[in-house]
Formats: sequence, C-alpha cells, structure tokens
Amino acid sequence: MSTNTIYLNTAACGLVPAATIAAATALYKALETNSSSRAEHWRFEEETPIRETIAGFLNTSPDTVAMVPNFSWVMNAVIQSLRGDEKVLLYKHDYPSLLEPFRINKFNITWVDAPDEFNIDIAAIEDAIVNNKVDIVAISHVQWTSGYRIDIAHIGKLCKEHGVMLFVDGTQSMGAHVIDLSALHIDVYAASNYKWMNAGFGTGVLSIKQTFLQKYPPVVGGNNSYRMIDGTMQYRPSVLSYEPGHPNMYGLTVLDAAIKHKQELGVAAITASNEKLTQLLLDNIKDLPVKLIGDFSTKNRASIVILKDENRLGDWIKQHNIVVTQRNGLLRISMHYYNTAAEVMAMAACLRSFYTK
Repeated sequence: MSTNTIYLNTAACGLVPAATIAAATALYKALETNSSSRAEHWRFEEETPIRETIAGFLNTSPDTVAMVPNFSWVMNAVIQSLRGDEKVLLYKHDYPSLLEPFRINKFNITWVDAPDEFNIDIAAIEDAIVNNKVDIVAISHVQWTSGYRIDIAHIGKLCKEHGVMLFVDGTQSMGAHVIDLSALHIDVYAASNYKWMNAGFGTGVLSIKQTFLQKYPPVVGGNNSYRMIDGTMQYRPSVLSYEPGHPNMYGLTVLDAAIKHKQELGVAAITASNEKLTQLLLDNIKDLPVKLIGDFSTKNRASIVILKDENRLGDWIKQHNIVVTQRNGLLRISMHYYNTAAEVMAMAACLRSFYTK
C-alpha cells in the first residue's frame, strides 16, 4: 500500500500492527527447529492464559469462553444444539452468517426491518417478542450495511424480561466498543477478530452462559471436549466442545497481543476517538448533496458512514488513494484508532471536490 494511501476500511478488515504479530512470528520461527516441543509448550502453558485474557477482555468467566475459527463456523455449530422448533427473530438485512444458519435449518422466523434503512424498529422487536412468542432474538451489535449500533443493553433487558434468549454477533463492534458480558443479558456472544480487533484472519471468540449450555449442551466435539478421568479420555461437553482439535496457535497468539494492545490504549478511549472522527466527517459533508444512510449524527452509529455510490463517486475516492468499501451501490467509510483528524478531513475534501468539479 502506498504511504500516501488513507485507510478508512476497518469495517472490512482491520490493519494488523507489526508489534501485534511479533510474538506469533517468534512462535512460528521456533517451529523451524523443534516443532513438537514448542507446540506442546503452547498447548500446556499458553493456551489457557490466552483464554483467560479473552475472558478478561469481555469481563466474563473463562469457563464460558471458547477460541474458535470464526463467527460463521461457531454459529452453525451452536445452532445444532437447539431443538429446531424455536421461534427466532432476525433483522432482515443482518449479516448472512447470522441469518443463514436459522434459515437453512428451517426455523420459524419473524423478520424485523429498518423503515428508514438505518434505525432498526425496536418497538417491532418488542411487539414480536410478546405477540409471536419469540424464543430467540439473534442480531448484530453493529450492522454491516448501515453502521447502526443497536442498544444491546436495552435489547438484552427486553429479552430477559420475557424469558427470551439473545444471540449477538459482535464482529463489527468488538475492539471498538466495550463489551461487558457480566452486565449484559446475552446468552450466546460470538465474533470474528479480523475487523475492529485488528487480529488478522482465522480466529474468533465465543462466550456462552452456563444456563444456556446446561439447557442446550453442544452436539459437536473436539480435542478439548475430552478430559482424563480415571486414566481414560472421556467426553465431557462444555463450551470447549466448540473449539477445534487443532488450534490456530499463530492466530490466537496474534489475538492475545491484540487484546493487550487494546487494553493499553483503553477501549473506552478508542470508542471516544472513533466517535469524534466520525462526527468530524459528518459535520464536514452535511452541506454536500451526499446520500447518507442515517442522519448526520453519531447517535446509534458506530464509526461507520455509508453513502450511496452515485455517478462513480466510489471511483473518484479510489483515484484519490482512499480505501473504503465499494459494494452493492454503497460506499462504507470506517474510522478506527489509527486514523487521524487530518485523514478524515482529506476524505471530506475528496468528497467536496467531487461535487464541485
């Protein structure tokens, strides 16, 4: 990538700092000469502390956490533990990896929408919970096609009041917003780590409440499903059943470093900085004839700004060495902790030059 390139595309894939991958590179370097011993050391000395680091980052107990390949892999696995006759509420424009496991497995689905393409109808969710006797609400914390950030605490409270299970996809928020699972009513929380966690590909996290695990034990198994009992390996289902038999040692070492980097920066500080940059962009384009999804404020908005891609606007941005997502007639601009006010103003200037050329 050119040194003059402005990267405003974390919603697609987060930049991975060189310092974050240093420990993982050292791990693989050791595999050159003594692979089995180094791998065994990772399994017996490093794996559990990484799981504990993840648990601390999400403020939950380590016995609720599994280290998984990605969100879609584990969501398909968790779905198999359900009876199959549960009534599920979904947002119709949510991410396919969240929607498809329920649709493919022929669950009874109630759909909700965002009448203005941005604000999800919370009243419709509450009405559906009550009137349709919904058993599960499954939703993304932040929507990939709008940047809408749902009040997950409010939704969790509604679900708890009505005895409804809540599944949350945190892929577009983990690393950019504080996630306190001890304070939230979320039964199943999962996220991939390649976006706002800046941890590269091939890892995800899963946290499941013990009450859910007791009611819906896993129907999948891997190496960590087994325990040595009375001299023999015996299957004991737990959240670890969702971990594959051969962990991604490299990716999880990167994730461990990424979490510690986020903790040094402070996730709340990252959120505040991202919100400030997002509002700066919105303030500097609101007088332009852009077609924005949502309004020109950060209320219920993650640090994602989505514009309609008309008259080859996306091509113009690309010509100015600014990286955003250009897809399905939309342009997605996203700011994270490594972006600056100067970069945001350059984005605003690029848009202004397009409309005044």
